[in-house]
Amino acid sequence: FGRQAKGTIETSRRKVAGLIKAKPSEIVFTSGGTEADNMAFSIAINELGVKRVITSEIEHHAVIHTAEDVCKKNQLEFALVKLLPNGHVDLEDLEELLAKSDKKTLVSLMHGNNEIGNLLPLKRVSEMCRKHKAYFHSDTVQTMAHYSFDLSELDIDFITGAAHKFHGPKGVGFLYINNSIK
Repeated sequence: FGRQAKGTIETSRRKVAGLIKAKPSEIVFTSGGTEADNMAFSIAINELGVKRVITSEIEHHAVIHTAEDVCKKNQLEFALVKLLPNGHVDLEDLEELLAKSDKKTLVSLMHGNNEIGNLLPLKRVSEMCRKHKAYFHSDTVQTMAHYSFDLSELDIDFITGAAHKFHGPKGVGFLYINNSIK
């Protein structure tokens, strides 16, 4: 029974990896999007030494509440990027926030907002993060399987997904962790 279960999990891991053009070894299954978001923060802080988090006030609670909590508990710097009047992230402000500190930083911004429907330009934000040596996490729960992701071309550290948003079972999520993270 154990081998059969493992085979099913590994087949699922390959399917999810194929969906986002990642390697199966970069997919970690979780109990949902919230746990995946929490795991990304935990890895960034505990394993990668992040000392600063940048996010926005319109993030899903799984991100904004986690960011506030881990920053308070770990005495990390917490910054909110400004938003434009239409709800989009102010990319100029993000650039300024990234440029003004040498602290190891995690930027966590959702790809598609679940309330107002705006989309974050992932490629542009990932390029900004690389330029400033920041890690980039994007909650893609709302857009997974509705938009194509090619993580072989998009330089991002973490993305999260939840199966129930694309016809999978409730209680299953995943965290993509870029293999470049050790």
